[in-house]
Amino acid sequence: MAAPNEQVSGQLVLKEDETFVTTNPEGDIPLGQSLGLYYRDTRYISLYTLRVEGKEPVLLSASSEHNFMANLQLANPALGLPDGTTILPNTISIRRNRLMHGGGMRERIGMFSYNAFPVRLRLQIDLGADFRDMFDVRGFRREARGTIHEPRWENQVLVLSYTGLDGKERHISISFDPPPSQVWTSPAPPGYVAEQRLDAIYPGNTATVKDIIVPPTAHALWEVQLQPHTPWYMNLTAVPEGPLERQPASLFDADARHLRHDYEEWYSENTRLSTDNEVFNTILSRSLADLRVLIDRVPGGLLPAAGIPWYSVPFGRDSLITGLQTLMFRPDIAAGTLRFLARYQGDKIDPWRDEEPGKILHEIRFGEMAALGEIPHTPYYGTVDATPLFVMLFVELMRWTNDDTVYNQLLPHVWRALEWIDRYGDMDGDGFVEYQTKSRWGLRNQGWKDSWDSLKFPDGKLPEPPIALVEVQAYVYAAKMGMAQLLLHRGDRAGGARLAQEAQVLKEQFNSAFWMPESGFYAQALDGSKRQVPSIASNVGHALYCGIVDPGRAAQVVSRLMAPDMLCGWGIRTLSSEEPHFNPMSYHNGSVWPHDNGIIAAGMRRYGFHREAAEVMQQVVEAGIRFKMFRLPELYCGFARDLRYYSVPAEYPVSCSPQAWAAGAIPHFCQTMLGLYPEARHNSASLRPCLLPGIERVNVTRMRLGDNTISFQVLKDCSPDRVTLQVHDNPGRVELVTD
Repeated sequence: MAAPNEQVSGQLVLKEDETFVTTNPEGDIPLGQSLGLYYRDTRYISLYTLRVEGKEPVLLSASSEHNFMANLQLANPALGLPDGTTILPNTISIRRNRLMHGGGMRERIGMFSYNAFPVRLRLQIDLGADFRDMFDVRGFRREARGTIHEPRWENQVLVLSYTGLDGKERHISISFDPPPSQVWTSPAPPGYVAEQRLDAIYPGNTATVKDIIVPPTAHALWEVQLQPHTPWYMNLTAVPEGPLERQPASLFDADARHLRHDYEEWYSENTRLSTDNEVFNTILSRSLADLRVLIDRVPGGLLPAAGIPWYSVPFGRDSLITGLQTLMFRPDIAAGTLRFLARYQGDKIDPWRDEEPGKILHEIRFGEMAALGEIPHTPYYGTVDATPLFVMLFVELMRWTNDDTVYNQLLPHVWRALEWIDRYGDMDGDGFVEYQTKSRWGLRNQGWKDSWDSLKFPDGKLPEPPIALVEVQAYVYAAKMGMAQLLLHRGDRAGGARLAQEAQVLKEQFNSAFWMPESGFYAQALDGSKRQVPSIASNVGHALYCGIVDPGRAAQVVSRLMAPDMLCGWGIRTLSSEEPHFNPMSYHNGSVWPHDNGIIAAGMRRYGFHREAAEVMQQVVEAGIRFKMFRLPELYCGFARDLRYYSVPAEYPVSCSPQAWAAGAIPHFCQTMLGLYPEARHNSASLRPCLLPGIERVNVTRMRLGDNTISFQVLKDCSPDRVTLQVHDNPGRVELVTD
């Protein structure tokens, strides 16, 4: 969660691998915000402004929909030149083309004069870096910081540098082509701190003091002679930890070609899915592009970072759910995620990091504060759901690929995860998995709704731990039942039978302890005294997804989720509007999360509530097409849709965008509306389609299933409840199932 009052959704965001940049719509990085160029949890540029004759250019248009490149069209304001010449506004074109490549940022700045006479003007760029750790940027108070050095102009390279308290020197090298006419520096004010303000920064933590640091600043000036109708260009290259040598301008076009090719290759390797509804196709394309920009290449394969700007790092829960959402399109995301998380699986008891043997990490950080032990994210294990989700994703990956190599590689880690569930996850031996932080820094709430106030009794009191969440028990059930079936298929009858029995016992206990007869719904959690936390919350929809809900109660659960206090017109809220602590503008107490709705819709379809599932998905799609670039954010406000006044979904100002499991929601919808169930061990799949309104045809091309690929088309028949199936290759490998 970000600092309040800072509109993340309006920022320009670019990322490639571990480097990303966020700027204002004009392409600048002004002081005093979270904007900047970041690499491995450190901000390497915190000030970057472009001025012409001391004035800010006027923005005409800005686009960054390709994620690795931004294009900004600006124009001059009215200018009075030193020689007395007056330049009328909008007579000089100023273009900024920016891309991410080679571990850094490249920018081409061009000017073109439409005046009939030569124009001599000054273009100035100001640059500075506070080298703050991401947690420091977000407002976690530090008692001391390292030393920001004066900028150096050496061999036509500008060097901004910092020596941290961890003893490590960090630097960014910035080169220009052509070089500036003049470079000079301004010292920082004493202590660097310009002002302070109070902000509530992060779920589970109280308000903290946020410093705004004014670093020493470098100023680069070009005296430009613009001839009529003649272009002028300047290229800037900024590389964190980069070489101290000038970078040639020719790299810009080459890097752009390389990135275009890389993105084209990404799309070609995915399953191709298209419909006859161009609006749906557009939101799906945007989601797949956002997934690409969030993917990091790590040892073991592809790993989705959670989201920009706050969580551009490996996240256990987020990466695992993204892997589940994208299996139909790219199963190697799931494989890479599992390998990476297995590498960091807990192996000891460490209360500071909430680590235990077999536990899957919550979050890992790489900056100065992690290196110094000021935060426990090296990695931090304070999540209760990542471990059963790890097992769930493993099971689903096997359903899609049946890959023996991956199975044998990861099976020991899966057994360790299952052991953690039984030995450490069940803290009091009652058969349920609970959480209670042991770290003085740790999160109070450790489910996916991890803000400090996401769990409350009706009187406003916070439940005392250890706390057993409704969705976590569902994940454990799905993990054990899924593994039981997988083991039985692979010949381990004893192991499969044991896990199936454990899952069945859990299901019976769950339906007894969590059910609220008066509400016709399940409790959000049990507190440390086994009292039900009776909030009507979206978490229960995850229990449908996992199959732990008693079939005789499913209709009541679905009906409650579809009621107006939950289903707001833009999707299902995280919390009923009838609850005392409901707030549609909160992080978890009344907002709408696309990934949450995707899981719930899949759960509804599992229990046969096809039309309800389609309605939930359609509402989220209708919200998504109203956001900029058709990009679903991490979350948005849960205000009711007002059809009388053509309302639009309200943005949650500090929502990550793009964000991995929000981007994964639409691909997940595709699998859900097709009712697609894979059986890779037989190289076959079954379909039970329920297409969304406005979609009459779905084409799927080269979907990977086991050792083969399958292509097919689904068409609505004359009746809205009937479809036909055409298989283009591997006939007999796709079966249409009807009720």
